[in-house]
Amino acid sequence: MPPTFWIVLIGACRLDYGLKDEDSAVVPAVDVTETFDQAPRAGVDVLFVVDGTGSMVEEQATLAAAASRFVDALTRLSVAWQVGVTSTDPLDEGVLLGRPWIITRNTPDSAAIFADNLTIGGDRLPPSAGLYAAVSALADADGANFGFRREDASLHLVFVSDDDDASDAHLGADPVAALLAVVDAEAQRSGRSVKISALVGDSPGGCSGPGGEARAGTRYTDLAEATGGLALSICQADLSGVAEALGAEGLEWPREFALQAVPVPGSAVVRVDGARVLEGWTVASAVLIFDEAPAPGAHIEVDYRLEEGT
Repeated sequence: MPPTFWIVLIGACRLDYGLKDEDSAVVPAVDVTETFDQAPRAGVDVLFVVDGTGSMVEEQATLAAAASRFVDALTRLSVAWQVGVTSTDPLDEGVLLGRPWIITRNTPDSAAIFADNLTIGGDRLPPSAGLYAAVSALADADGANFGFRREDASLHLVFVSDDDDASDAHLGADPVAALLAVVDAEAQRSGRSVKISALVGDSPGGCSGPGGEARAGTRYTDLAEATGGLALSICQADLSGVAEALGAEGLEWPREFALQAVPVPGSAVVRVDGARVLEGWTVASAVLIFDEAPAPGAHIEVDYRLEEGT
């Protein structure tokens, strides 16, 4: 028998064996329901970074006089807030100042204590390194500043100065980019927004008014613009309105809810407080994202299907 016949026969036997041995079981699709409850109130951690050089004594007093308006604005919004104050002096290394150094909505006489903490005095020497102070304060979240940053709260940094930032010796040639990298990482870690506001001299020429004189706080205003915060003039004589505006900034109810698995595209059905929601949301990978945050305390249900074999 020619050798080529045996080669073909062996090949045919191998193919037949493989077909008989293959397991072709099918795993059925799985329907999943997940539920979430929106936070009953937004949480925000506010860090004030205050210039403590000699020229800032008057501005500190004016800001402290408006502290109660800031606290009232947060309280009216039923916000789970807490506030800390540090200085722009690099020697303070971002450590929160005052007693207590973390003020919350439950702190007795919170407005009065906040006013005291804002009045840090004018004995710090220039140059002021506000951006470095903020970076240091956030880096020390598990040290002297333990308890200030919460997992479920957004973050709002507020810089108060009559001069521009001078953090180059500590953060390199581009301190603005260095702080933005830190707050971007913080936003990724917490899943909450980070805003920066500036109560500084107007850009580009500075300002002069009943509240004093100030050089342009260019770096601070650049950060406010980059993060959607407020850039306000420190030269105003009455900072009550400014404090109230800052109080409403940085608040954020969650818009994103992590699912346990990736749904089959188009299979998700969303209900809020029992009513089906047909638009205003998307599913990206395993995250449900609302265009606008559901109302405080809302109950959210998501039905979806998993891929077969998941």
